[in-house]
Amino acid sequence: MASTPAIAPPVFLVAAPRSGCAAVRQLLDRHPAVTIAPDVDFLVDAITPDGRFLKREAFVRSVEFDNRFRKLGLTVPTGLPFTGIARALLDQLAAAKPGASVTGATIRHHFDRILWLWPDARFIHLVRDGRDVAAARIRHREAGNLWHGVADWVEVETLWDRMSHKLPPDRQFTLKYEMLASEPEYELRRLCEFLRVPFVPAMLQPAAAIDQEPAGRWRKADMREISAAEHSAARWLLQNGYFLSGTVRPPSMLRRAAFDIQNKLILANHRRERLGTGLWLKGGLIAKLGSRKAKARMKRRQYDILSRD
Repeated sequence: MASTPAIAPPVFLVAAPRSGCAAVRQLLDRHPAVTIAPDVDFLVDAITPDGRFLKREAFVRSVEFDNRFRKLGLTVPTGLPFTGIARALLDQLAAAKPGASVTGATIRHHFDRILWLWPDARFIHLVRDGRDVAAARIRHREAGNLWHGVADWVEVETLWDRMSHKLPPDRQFTLKYEMLASEPEYELRRLCEFLRVPFVPAMLQPAAAIDQEPAGRWRKADMREISAAEHSAARWLLQNGYFLSGTVRPPSMLRRAAFDIQNKLILANHRRERLGTGLWLKGGLIAKLGSRKAKARMKRRQYDILSRD
């Protein structure tokens, strides 16, 4: 009796938000044997740090307002535990490219928890200068300053450092965004070797897709802001080969409070602009005084607006 061929473990692309995951996915998607889906953070959100899973009903409720889940067009199967649900969802994503031998998805946080589902998973760690990541978050109004903008990058790099020491070398690959932008063919050949697929020249057309966000914009920020951000991220900047700009000092308590206020004001103003002043004020009022049903309706309405591209 013939044995069933072994199923290759999935590959997960892990990186901080605004690190260039979409561009890397676009390049990989040009390979006929590779498919890496967009964010599946809703899977790791359903896993506790000690490996406990949400029940099916709780998971369905958790993805009800998740625009990432809706955009992927996924269906939660019935009659399966969470481990079976997760595998079925990944199979649904892989079905978009039937000939692919390398399948996986992107995860932006808590990616160590995916090992509770796939203990043999492989990882592509995409890293970009944390200061450029912070500057991109400011441009997209996801942060008010470099100090807050670099925080998620530091968290991701800290997690990757802790996790990578536990993974064998053949299950991890670090890809620097700047190297990919400057030497795309060389880096893509290395990546294909890790994925165990032949390099396909079509992956380079057009290579400009990886260079939509010019490097070094963070240099235009106030020096005190740069110094504070570099103090927060110094270890990981240096560990990944990024030089510091000069004197690195922690922000004073007063400066840190000013950064916090600036960040809150910019995020709140951005939210008000997207929702409209009327809905923004009404949402705040209902959040404090409304019934549970009213809060749920308002949450759904606001989420529909805020999740639009």
